[in-house]
Amino acid sequence: MSDHQQLIKQLASDIRPVKALAPTGIRILKWIAVALPLAIVCSVFVHRGLTDWNQPGAGMALLQLALALTLGIAAAWNALTLLIPGRHTIPVVRFILGGGLWLLLNIMSIPAHPSAAAHDHGTFCYLFLMVVSMPMVITLLWMLRQSGGLHSQKSLLMAGISVAAWSVCLLSLCHPVQQDRMDFAMHCAAVTTIIGVTMIIGRLARLK
Repeated sequence: MSDHQQLIKQLASDIRPVKALAPTGIRILKWIAVALPLAIVCSVFVHRGLTDWNQPGAGMALLQLALALTLGIAAAWNALTLLIPGRHTIPVVRFILGGGLWLLLNIMSIPAHPSAAAHDHGTFCYLFLMVVSMPMVITLLWMLRQSGGLHSQKSLLMAGISVAAWSVCLLSLCHPVQQDRMDFAMHCAAVTTIIGVTMIIGRLARLK
């Protein structure tokens, strides 16, 4: 095209203004407002009963819940903030320390001599965590994509950690305050699976 000025004008006329991203805190609240009710509805299909907070060891269970909630919010913050170049995020070492502390609290809540073994307990927990995590995975990845993301493996990792932590929070509301070794192993397996599934779906979502 000989008239490059005309081409520039034509291209400029097609340009649409870029909408600025809302603050990270607002986007997290929007995600929670959508994802949490969906996860609670899904939990009805595998729901068992509410936690009895009068049982011995309830204090330890509350600490686990508070820590998981903190990790869930912090990881969601990082997942959404990592999409914006130049923004400071929470150091990964804090998540390693927080995750290690969560594991320690869970181990401490395992009684040395369990009163009764429940062989299907761990299976229920795994199923519960996977079911409630799916709507949270889908909605958080959708929000990352709307924010121009899914190009950062670290962002996807943080999204998976956030969803896993929120899923654990929901499980703690309908789980005995004490657990056995098999139960704990299934919790860890579910957390690992959720993080892996989130990263895999996030990678696939990049395909046009």
